[in-house]
Amino acid sequence: MYLRRNKVRCGESRRTYLSIAHNVWWSGEGNRRAQSRPIVVASFGVEDNVDIELARDLVQVVEKCAPKFATKRGEGKAATMRIAQEIRKIEPFLKALASRKLNLAQHLPPHPERAAILEALIRDRLAEPSVGAREEEILTSLRARFEGATL
Repeated sequence: MYLRRNKVRCGESRRTYLSIAHNVWWSGEGNRRAQSRPIVVASFGVEDNVDIELARDLVQVVEKCAPKFATKRGEGKAATMRIAQEIRKIEPFLKALASRKLNLAQHLPPHPERAAILEALIRDRLAEPSVGAREEEILTSLRARFEGATL
């Protein structure tokens, strides 16, 4: 998995969107030959609203925490789509973690403690993806979790 930058033109302006993607070898529709194609696992949104360094850390943690599916040769696309389906359930949570609005990187310790904290947060959310799916609820729960904790 990697942090993907997708540049889009909106009239005269350009925007860059960040997402978590994974390349999979598969053929397209019809008689197209097989080639490596990206599958977006989750989106962080517009680059201006995202803490890029924290987003890179989140990509590594999501890859580590993502569900593992046994696959056979040629089943890479289907397995990646199943992983993406699970990760998309916590996409609002990932967006909130990576948002500049939250400024979480300022409150987290340096590596490897940062990775351990992010991993615990993501594993908890993957276990219960429907809990507090709105951004306000996510921010409130994160503040409550870090309140009083010495980081």
